[in-house]
Amino acid sequence: MSQQNPIKLPTILIPIILFVIFDTVALGINFWISNKLEQSAVAINLSGRQRMLSQRMTKSLLMLHVAEHDTDKQSAFDEFSSTVKLFDKTLLGFREGGMTEGGDGKPLYLPAVSEQSAALITASASQLWAIVNSHLLPVVTADMSIEHTILHPALQTLLEYNQPLLKQMNDLTTALEQNATREVAYLRVLQASLLILALINFALVCKRLLRQIHQSDNNFQSLRTIIDSIQTGILLYDAAELIRSSNKAADQLFGYDEEKVTGKHLHQLVLSDDHKTFGIKSDGSTFVAKISTQTLFEFNDQISVCTITDVSEQTRKEQELTHLAFHDALTGLPNRILLVERLQQDVLRAKRDSAILAVMFVDLDGFKAVNDELGHDVGDALLKSVTKRFKQCCREVDTVARLGGDEFVFIISSFQSVSTAKMVAQSIIKAVNQAFLIQQHSIKISASIGIALYPKDHEEAELLIKHADDAMYLAKQQGKNRFAFASDLRSD
Repeated sequence: MSQQNPIKLPTILIPIILFVIFDTVALGINFWISNKLEQSAVAINLSGRQRMLSQRMTKSLLMLHVAEHDTDKQSAFDEFSSTVKLFDKTLLGFREGGMTEGGDGKPLYLPAVSEQSAALITASASQLWAIVNSHLLPVVTADMSIEHTILHPALQTLLEYNQPLLKQMNDLTTALEQNATREVAYLRVLQASLLILALINFALVCKRLLRQIHQSDNNFQSLRTIIDSIQTGILLYDAAELIRSSNKAADQLFGYDEEKVTGKHLHQLVLSDDHKTFGIKSDGSTFVAKISTQTLFEFNDQISVCTITDVSEQTRKEQELTHLAFHDALTGLPNRILLVERLQQDVLRAKRDSAILAVMFVDLDGFKAVNDELGHDVGDALLKSVTKRFKQCCREVDTVARLGGDEFVFIISSFQSVSTAKMVAQSIIKAVNQAFLIQQHSIKISASIGIALYPKDHEEAELLIKHADDAMYLAKQQGKNRFAFASDLRSD
């Protein structure tokens, strides 16, 4: 009587070890992707902030130029000086790597950009900034009583180079976004390749082991031991999608006792829609699942090997990073990147519907004094309260965004009469004028609003924001706590 050849343990262990290696490398790439996304989100946010800083330099220098009182001059000078230094520090970080400040004001190391197109843009921006900075340094090193002969050339330089500098920062943001997309796509392909290799390798292991099971029932426990040693959830099911076997990792993942998964239909454990696949636990709760399946045929018997992993945490982190890249961390409002994107879409919609669109640039009067006298905690709480009131002043289809500091932008889309814009502006001023109770402090502030209309003032998103910003300065010059239209500037 012939004796069946026993399973050679070293022959089986080699593909198992390869599978574990592939699985471990794929897990490492998951963490690498998350880290890359986080670094890219920070760099994109900082490049977006550079665009805001270039506008703020011009604003603060204009305020210093027109300020009549020492308090206003000192405030404008301080804002201008800090903005120039932060812009220079961040641009140097993009070029050579170095420390700068994050969105929360904390120190942050910014590595130098390595991608060729981003590096070229950074070098070009640095050359342009060197010209601008040479005219700004005399103002930064002076005090608020700076002479007109120094202030005027600096202001002229900013007005001349602000748009080119803004374009360079916008190009840098685009280059960083494109580079991040390419890197993540490359890593995804690498990750998918490793997972496919791991799955093929594992399928070969299963095929070999299933042949041994048909030869001898005594080898079933060996297969069970090997599969249970794998940390990834594994399900084996037949052509009718009935579960024939599962490993311990799968039992734990779905919340069932040992072998309670066997005999269930696959649809009782896995549910898919157009976008995601969900695993269904024994208590009815669900988790986001990543599934790979390989079908084998053994003696005309179809067996599908399914590996399943809970990627809920990774999905949540990716969503958080995506939200961070397009929203303000303090208020949760859209940031400048998302604002410009929505404004471009709203402009196209207004053009199609032959409607009016309003961009309102809102600056809080007196906010800096609150920050200085009561502290940043009170200032942050005040900004959150202001955000809640702002949301009540417009419709759900409209957009409220925060550019940073105490500057906000409203997009009031698709209306037919300019009186609508006036009504919204009045409601914003009224909402801000009502006292805020913050940490037992009764705080009163006001708002100055600049309004630019599409298509009357311009048809380009960035320039609509700029015209609204300029109109806001006019409102401040006229006494604050009021609104002004961009068309008022032309009439002057």
